[in-house]
Amino acid sequence: MTAAGPAPGIPGFFEVRDKVRFSVTGADARRFLNGQLTIDVSRLKPDSARQALILTPKGKLCAPIHVWASKNGFVIETEASLRDDFLARMERYIISDDVTLTEDLCPSPVFHLPGGATPAGALAISRVGFPGFDVSARPQGLPELTSLALDLLRISTGTPLWGRELSADTLPQEALLERVAVDFDKGCYVGQEVVSRLKSVGRVNRVLHGFLGALEPAALPLAITTKEASPQNAGILTSTTHDFELAQTLSLGYLNRQFEDFPEFLAVDAAGSAVGELKKRPI
Repeated sequence: MTAAGPAPGIPGFFEVRDKVRFSVTGADARRFLNGQLTIDVSRLKPDSARQALILTPKGKLCAPIHVWASKNGFVIETEASLRDDFLARMERYIISDDVTLTEDLCPSPVFHLPGGATPAGALAISRVGFPGFDVSARPQGLPELTSLALDLLRISTGTPLWGRELSADTLPQEALLERVAVDFDKGCYVGQEVVSRLKSVGRVNRVLHGFLGALEPAALPLAITTKEASPQNAGILTSTTHDFELAQTLSLGYLNRQFEDFPEFLAVDAAGSAVGELKKRPI
């Protein structure tokens, strides 16, 4: 396949790293995955990935994934750091099913272009909050995006990252993942009872928010407190980056529900010193 052209609005690309892929094949692959994933895999198409989640019975994250249909079944991609946990979790539920997991389908290298129409033969996939696509040939005539540029894209779109916003203690609705990675009209899957109950009659105790401020450099995570004479702990700041066009700091973090109506906050380091003010921004 020839190298892809420019992506309108986001002129650049980056190499996809630290991912693992598995093929899921066998006569029972579709039924098995529908009992494990938060989306209906019968709706998947080849060369078009969707975000999905693998959950515990208590509705917490085992792994955020991308999944798409293949000629013989399905392909799942997740974080390389989650490889062992992913395998253990999936194999625990393969009992008498005709299902085979095959590791390491990920071609090397893989380059991602955020934005633009997906060319024939490329994998349509959203990696930093924008529709985009993967190609195997290094794009020509485009700059490679820096880690700072990638952080800016990810944080500005409110895309949570494993190890920052996401962990084994995260519920999907806390990180707003139900917007893109949950089909509420599908059949049963592991963790569905909790996810559906939170949608219909419950609410989570904290929710991911975007913030705008002018923060001094400080080690993450940072505490979020109210701007009062006796500050209250309102949440935690998990990611920050500098937007040079705005001359501001863009951040992601969790606010406890009781503080969602507060307009302004302080970011506080481990020593208890304020490192800047925060205002909520939509994501």
